[in-house]
Amino acid sequence: MSRATAAVCALVVASALLVGVTPASGLGDADSVGTADDPAFSSVHFTITVNEDGSARWTFQYRTPLENDSQRADFRDFAARFENETLPLYENFQDRAGALVADGENVSGRSMNATDFSRSARVTGLSDNLGVVEMSFTWTAFARVQGEQVLVGDLFEGGLYVGESQRLVLEAGDGVRFASVSPQPDSMAGETVEESDSVTWFGPTEFADERPQATLTTAPLPTTATTATTAVTTTGSGPTESEPTGGLPWALYALLAVVLALAAVAGVVWWRSRRDDAADDRDDGTAASAEPAVPDAELQSDEDRVRSLLEDHGGRMRQVQIVEETDWSKSKVSMLLSEMEEAGELSRIRIGRENVVSLPGHEPGNDREE
Repeated sequence: MSRATAAVCALVVASALLVGVTPASGLGDADSVGTADDPAFSSVHFTITVNEDGSARWTFQYRTPLENDSQRADFRDFAARFENETLPLYENFQDRAGALVADGENVSGRSMNATDFSRSARVTGLSDNLGVVEMSFTWTAFARVQGEQVLVGDLFEGGLYVGESQRLVLEAGDGVRFASVSPQPDSMAGETVEESDSVTWFGPTEFADERPQATLTTAPLPTTATTATTAVTTTGSGPTESEPTGGLPWALYALLAVVLALAAVAGVVWWRSRRDDAADDRDDGTAASAEPAVPDAELQSDEDRVRSLLEDHGGRMRQVQIVEETDWSKSKVSMLLSEMEEAGELSRIRIGRENVVSLPGHEPGNDREE
């Protein structure tokens, strides 16, 4: 194993040494979050976002459950100090990241730097039941660039290990997309690797030599790779339509089309009624406000918007529908759903080639009586 690989493994596998990750059982104790510089965490997410120029944004997200008001108050106190003071926790992170990049430069021969350090901490979750600390930096020349290809994996000589309660997320940054990934990820943001903005491996996982490995490309995804066709076959009783390839049964698509059409009609009726009301107000001498109303979606948090969408769809919908209706990226939706799933706010079940997202009690096979 090279010196650079040892450094990578030290940063990823032994991240507990970076921030003192321990079971989050003593947050209310005297030496817990809020009264000490090193809080206790129960899980770690590593995200590597690879860019077109070979640089990568490394983000380390540490999470701990908050079970009562005392723990929430302690964590908020710690979060305020973490963001406004330079605590040993953040200093240690910067020192180790700098040493890691210096070792990678010595071994690979590529000129590398650790830049753009950042940190944040927050309380999140359905009932403010999750404390999150996030630290990031940019590693320049992390990946090799060869023409249209950006290659990840040469620094993982000897393989990589992701421990218990940890996950490794590899993201395609702006200007690139995945062409191949090895080994097969445990979760993908799209139906295929090529269509995914991110791929995820859950620990404990021990990778082989120079793994995980990924090839990203600046070339656009061929349109034929994502085109679904509906085949029409002729039988003795007349033409019948088969299921769209890789999709839902045709009948469900027809039902969806009817629902969308009814929604459009309802929208037109509502808009006209609002327009008529506004005209009546003007006739009565009442002036409407010149300032446009703020859409409800902008007043909601991302988590609230996902919950509202699920409630509007009867408690369950496909992950790709959430991407389409929010106009968010696949990677953002995937990460947000992972956070909400970990907080117990929803569940995701793989059915065929896609994820079905459900509120508690609305999982497939557990439909509630009306």
